[in-house]
Amino acid sequence: MFTALLQSKLVFVTGKGGVGKTTFSAALGMSNASEGRKTLLVEVDNFHSSLQSIFGLRPQYKPTKINENLYCCNITWKEALEDWLYQTIPIRRVSKMILSNQVAMLFLDATPGARELVILSKIIELTKTWDQVIVDLPASGHALGILRVPITALKMMKTGPIHQRASQMISVFKSPTTRVVIVTLPEEMVINEAIEFWQKIDDEVPLSHKPIILLNRASFPSLSEEEKQLLHRIENRELSELGKELVRAGRWDEDLEEGTKQALQRLKAFLGLDVFCFPRFGFLGGYKGGPTKLVNQLHSAIVRAVLKEVRK
Repeated sequence: MFTALLQSKLVFVTGKGGVGKTTFSAALGMSNASEGRKTLLVEVDNFHSSLQSIFGLRPQYKPTKINENLYCCNITWKEALEDWLYQTIPIRRVSKMILSNQVAMLFLDATPGARELVILSKIIELTKTWDQVIVDLPASGHALGILRVPITALKMMKTGPIHQRASQMISVFKSPTTRVVIVTLPEEMVINEAIEFWQKIDDEVPLSHKPIILLNRASFPSLSEEEKQLLHRIENRELSELGKELVRAGRWDEDLEEGTKQALQRLKAFLGLDVFCFPRFGFLGGYKGGPTKLVNQLHSAIVRAVLKEVRK
């Protein structure tokens, strides 16, 4: 799975807010760049950059270099619209007149799907000059609007430049080198949203591959059945403060492990897919080192996963 992701031309990453999609996007970008591929991390019209806390720089509209082979940018509406108009209307003077006309801009701002179509068009253009483009999409609700806008545009426009551009987008979506990744957590509401989003994407977005599901902050089995039974037996007994703390820690681990188990069962039952899990890296020192260390840990995990796939 990760070998295929590294070889993809365009990767969309989404999920409910707070699941770690930006962290995964950054780690995937680092992994790809380390293979010598020119990689671009893209934020979508993000006023408060999420990548800034990881790499220490604020992405601009034009790609900015992070390190060797790795760049980032923020596709903003107004600048993407300017590019769109200059490409669509060959007379530059006319494009400038539209951009400077307040009524025209208000109309474009209010037109449903216009913002998403223009931004997505810019993302597709970027795939022509980069080995890989990784798009850190907004939370799943907004992400769905972006991903299904080409189909909506085709239904509304039977001819013309918008129809042509939407057709190009769908061709890129259908390419085997385009992937969608849904990041989720072992929590009931988050899993529900991931399943619903996956089903909508599967029904409404023309993709060559099924979306990939990543379960972040998973807790793998660490307690034997005998240890779990022991915890339950001594939980209500008179214990020292240290003993109580150890029991609480054990029960907490048990709850986390059970949550991961149930999440995997639900994802498998509803989607019929294998799910890749990442552990709670923060407990290995990631939180102490901040977002940058967390991304480095995830990057190392991706590298190990690729090596494991290659050896099979």
